Amino acid sequence: MPIFETLRGAVVLLAATFAIVGPASAAWPPTSPATVQRAGEQHLDDFVHYALTANIDLAKANAEWLLKNVKTDEGLATLLGQSTVTPRRFERALRWAMEVPELSETASDLANRIEQGRLSLSRDQERVAASIAMLDGTRRDQMLAQGRLVAAGEYAVPALLREMIDGDNEERRWASAQLLREIGRESVTPLVVALPNIAPEHQRRVTEILGSIGYNHAGPALLELSMHTDTPAFVRESAAKAYRRLGGNPEVDQPAMLYTVLSQQYFDGAEHLVADPYGDVNNIWEYDSFAGLTTTQVPTELYGPIMSMRSAGRAIQYDRNNSAAVAQFIASNLRRENMMPDDYVDPIFGDLEYSPQFYATIYGSSTGQDVLVLAIDSRDTPLVRDSLEALGKTTGEGTLFSEYLDRQPLLEALQYPDRRVQYDSALILARALPRSAFAGSYRVVPTLASAVRTGGDEYAVVIADSREDQRAAADRLEALGFTVVGTGSSADELVDPISRSPGIDLAVIRKANMKMDDQNMAELRRNPKTSATPILMIVSAGDMPKFTSAYRTDPLVGVSRFGVSDSAFAASVESLMERGVGGRLSQIDAEIYAMEALGALREIALARPGAYAIGDSESALIDALAERTGGSRLLVAEILSLIESERAQQALLDAALAEDVGADRVPLLDRASSSVRRWGNRSHRRHVEELRYLIDHSSGEVADAAARTHGAMNLPPQESITIVIPGE
Repeated sequence: MPIFETLRGAVVLLAATFAIVGPASAAWPPTSPATVQRAGEQHLDDFVHYALTANIDLAKANAEWLLKNVKTDEGLATLLGQSTVTPRRFERALRWAMEVPELSETASDLANRIEQGRLSLSRDQERVAASIAMLDGTRRDQMLAQGRLVAAGEYAVPALLREMIDGDNEERRWASAQLLREIGRESVTPLVVALPNIAPEHQRRVTEILGSIGYNHAGPALLELSMHTDTPAFVRESAAKAYRRLGGNPEVDQPAMLYTVLSQQYFDGAEHLVADPYGDVNNIWEYDSFAGLTTTQVPTELYGPIMSMRSAGRAIQYDRNNSAAVAQFIASNLRRENMMPDDYVDPIFGDLEYSPQFYATIYGSSTGQDVLVLAIDSRDTPLVRDSLEALGKTTGEGTLFSEYLDRQPLLEALQYPDRRVQYDSALILARALPRSAFAGSYRVVPTLASAVRTGGDEYAVVIADSREDQRAAADRLEALGFTVVGTGSSADELVDPISRSPGIDLAVIRKANMKMDDQNMAELRRNPKTSATPILMIVSAGDMPKFTSAYRTDPLVGVSRFGVSDSAFAASVESLMERGVGGRLSQIDAEIYAMEALGALREIALARPGAYAIGDSESALIDALAERTGGSRLLVAEILSLIESERAQQALLDAALAEDVGADRVPLLDRASSSVRRWGNRSHRRHVEELRYLIDHSSGEVADAAARTHGAMNLPPQESITIVIPGE
């Protein structure tokens, strides 16, 4: 046995060497299909053998040969299907290879290409037609055909339906109907699209099939058919019977209600509604009177929003006052726009007459808050921000709060984990200037003050097994500009630092043997301050395919692997932040928020009395007075002058009389003077003395401003400054 292994290893190494380098005169790598097939079968067998005997170098050499020389994914899948290697043995070899760092990337590439090849082969329409033709053949032919057609899923439905309706062979027609049932969930959507367009006798058969499959998204079409007065009675009865099998009541239920519920399910991303939830594309089905069922492929991330819009549109056709369906349409339309790939034109709703923002504003504040509820409940941060942008253009004091009995979405947005959402909602509430306090009104002014104070700071937490891994991840985040407020080996250890932080903008989880149902992820999602925080999971290279596939439709989860470069890590962070929350909070964004917050605080201060207490911003504004410069500093000073507080007035005087105040001295003295005039003199003795000194040692505008401030204090003669008047 050792001699055999040695000889086999030498032969394979020699073959691998020739496959990669090869002498100039040799016809290698093999070029004819038959030669590639024979060599491929040998290399596949050798890859499995060496993987299962833990020979890393030879397993890798054979896998790389397969990847290089079998040019198509379909070729790799066919090679595996026709080889003597059993699927179970191949899966065992792959599992081992993916756990080996030197092999994991190559093995993952091989597995992905074979899986893509299987999908492509199963969906090939010529292969589907050939399989249907085998349904009346030998028992072996029938079993092979049935397996292929079930594997094809929804891609086999048009041909099977056509055979069931127009076929000239009764055995194939019967088998086609049975296969539509067996395909099950993936049959439902194309059959529902075809149902209104086929002859009554075929409608009855399709309703029976849909009823036996048992998925509820067939419900709206079955109920419609059962209620349609132009439909023959036997079809209506069959549709009603099928609808009852789904748990519905055709005497009570209404299509508008069902389409609204279906729209919500598509919006929520219910996987049973998506034929291939982990694929890159999915099919939007149509029915053509000549061609029958046809498809338009769209990116999977757009499939849910598009189908939600379609279902909502059907519900609105039944009842234009269906506010829930209108909100669903608007929310899905906004999400569709947010998730649209660059340079992609939506073939279904790309020609809408109006923009998503038009629909988001035209229906007013009440519908806008319905949209905000959908966005908050789905933890879709870009959609929440879009909803708030629309509400900012339509909401005033009279429409500030919705008609919900148990929740107020604008107030909920004040506690949303993303700080931009908090700022946006606080600005809407502040600009409405309500005249009386309401539940939660005490949060508005501190939130605005936080926008002034914290600026573009971004906060992160790290979960990793060892202190070394925690520090390494934290160093990378800090190099990207994040402030890491906590590190630990579990989410439980980070509860306190998370609660003390203004917000958590990013969480990184780096754990050995990461599980799909990682408890740290679940714990972060249960914490209100991190329930919508983007999470970057760092996993082994072998685990990358399954984690990437599992979370590809979750915009708040990103996946990276151990050992990537700093630039690759940074790219993963940027991509996750862009996809999950619309990008990082830039310094320009932070400054815009600060100026808008200052403007809102000024309006609140001038509108006394009202729902808000401007004094709640005092501490943050005093800190900002020391940190800001230019126009924003002077706006901070103006707001402080409107706060009835000894501390605020003295902070203004301290800033105006500081030695390094520079060109801001005169306007700051005027703001301090304004505070004194408005609230009376609340200065300290040192301020009076410093004013006297400034007057004695200055002239021009500075002296004039100092004199105005001194005069506003209205000090008694014995405390006032003595001025020598010329001519006395």
